[in-house]
Amino acid sequence: MEKPSSIERVVGNISEAEKEQILRDKGERFDDQIFEDLRGEEREKTPEELQVISIANKATNAIRQRYGLENFDIPPDNIHVITEEAWSQEAWPQEKYPAYYDSMLQGVAMKEQPEKVGFLVKVFHEMLHFKSYNALQVTTAEDPELDGYRMGLVIHTRDGKKLYFANLNEAVTEEITKRVVTKLLDNPLFTEEARQTREVITMYPEAVTGSGEPLFDDDVFYAKEVESEKSLGGEELTIQCLTYKSERRILNTLIDKILEKNPDKFQDKEEVFEVFAKGMITGNILPVGRLVERTFGKGTLRKIGELDQDLRAQEEFVNSL
Repeated sequence: MEKPSSIERVVGNISEAEKEQILRDKGERFDDQIFEDLRGEEREKTPEELQVISIANKATNAIRQRYGLENFDIPPDNIHVITEEAWSQEAWPQEKYPAYYDSMLQGVAMKEQPEKVGFLVKVFHEMLHFKSYNALQVTTAEDPELDGYRMGLVIHTRDGKKLYFANLNEAVTEEITKRVVTKLLDNPLFTEEARQTREVITMYPEAVTGSGEPLFDDDVFYAKEVESEKSLGGEELTIQCLTYKSERRILNTLIDKILEKNPDKFQDKEEVFEVFAKGMITGNILPVGRLVERTFGKGTLRKIGELDQDLRAQEEFVNSL
């Protein structure tokens, strides 16, 4: 049976009939993606973008299958491509991000991406959020409201005021994106952009950022020469790369430390990473909690979550484990 929406369950002090009604409502929202406030801001998707959405659906379904879950296709209508001009306006609450998934609206909104591989990376990342474990809640606040409860590894408190493990969730999502998208670039749809990127990286192996760091690392998935009056040679380099670098660095440090302290339980980092990835997709995060608590002591995972709003402090804490 096809999933009616991304929402698996609803928690809260309401009747089972009310919970079932909320699930039905989200199913209807999933099927009805007509939003009046998007008129003039959302544009038609190109044939190539529709191809990319199909590729991303197949790849994310393969991940669900790996963890024993059924396929869950996200129709193109649930991916809203917003014009660059509209996205830059303050009316968009998430404008600092190039894309985001909204469980309440059962859709993805994203700024238009001129490069096919850039579109792929953004769609794949948001589809992973869409296809990870999702649950809603009726909060315990004085004025209860319907709100998010779980999305992957993310946990909202029952009063709806705080959330934990958003950084960890984004890190795992982008690491899966990195692993899978690298393989998807073999598709003929991306051949020219991939060739161009390899050529630019080969031509400018010593290129650095404004702060003196190497410009090209294994997070770069697109590079191009563009004409520029500011550059002495008349050209400058533009790149696109994977995001959430700090969050992923913290995750990888945590994984390294878990592997170091559990040499009898894991053969390599990938086995440790799978514990986090499976927990995010299936929603069963107890193995993640047990692994972290058993390795570093009771309360460690909660402490990591409590530091979500301070990346520097969170990284210092994980480094100290």
